[in-house]
Amino acid sequence: MNDAEFAMGSPLSFALVSVASLEASLAFYRDRIGLAASEIVALPSLDAGFAEGPGCAARAALCEEPGTTAGRILLVEYVAAQRERVRLPGDRTTRGLWNLNFYVDDIRAVSRALKSEGFEFWSDPMTYRVGETAGIATEVVFESPDALAINLVEPEGGPDTFTGRVRAEVARHGKTRTGFTPVATTAHCVHDLAAAGAFYRDVLGMQVVLDEILGKPETNHFLARPADARTHTMFFAGAHFFGKVALNEPQNFAVAERVARARAPAIGYLAQGFVVPSLARAEAQLDPGCFRRLAWTGVPGMPDGPVLQVTIPGSGALALLVEAS
Repeated sequence: MNDAEFAMGSPLSFALVSVASLEASLAFYRDRIGLAASEIVALPSLDAGFAEGPGCAARAALCEEPGTTAGRILLVEYVAAQRERVRLPGDRTTRGLWNLNFYVDDIRAVSRALKSEGFEFWSDPMTYRVGETAGIATEVVFESPDALAINLVEPEGGPDTFTGRVRAEVARHGKTRTGFTPVATTAHCVHDLAAAGAFYRDVLGMQVVLDEILGKPETNHFLARPADARTHTMFFAGAHFFGKVALNEPQNFAVAERVARARAPAIGYLAQGFVVPSLARAEAQLDPGCFRRLAWTGVPGMPDGPVLQVTIPGSGALALLVEAS
């Protein structure tokens, strides 16, 4: 876009999702969402997503829209005997990384089709005004493979609104063969929005493009929150209109704590991945106790070399920083 909303910073490059079955997850992201998938790669050891210590053998594939380096999904099937699920049955918003957003053109038609295929929806699609000047959106959430919530969004509005400008840019960019975009936004529920926001702003260079207290009945309905729930929400964007991050801090309701469970080889959304200009510069901006260095070799779509695994302040969720090649 030509305005300053998507001018700088590292957008989400990939979401690391630990899967129960790589073939079943590819059937969803490749065949249903329509992203292109790499060949499945066998990795003798992959330590990404673990709290500490060595990793374990894994199989991996990268799902992406060719030519777009933002909003990708790195699917990893860890070879381990015991793999619990990060989110439990009935979980809705949970502390940590909990959903992926995709833009679609006709959310009601898409929802009907997915329901007919057996996917569990939290509600019917709901239309609401995001903010006084942010525009209008219709959204719905459903359960996808690997205990991951998927949020579909149909942005609306004119060129004077954020959602309208996003809609126009998405129309210019186009969608997958099945009508979805790459990951547009990923949601992150935090304890301390200021601390988490500082990581996305200062270390990753992202900018705030939306800052609202959300509490409309329509919003709470499709997100399955209490009717009177109020949530401080900030959207951060990097140098792409895909790969945004939505930080959410509940103001008056409790959410399930799942951050400690979101460590490999558990099944679910384990980490956000970002490409940064310099790992050394990122290290200098971080508390030494909140990151550790990994070494990647042969991970599909990723350069071989060092990776920083960061415990994100304000929540404890994980981020993986890869240096631009």
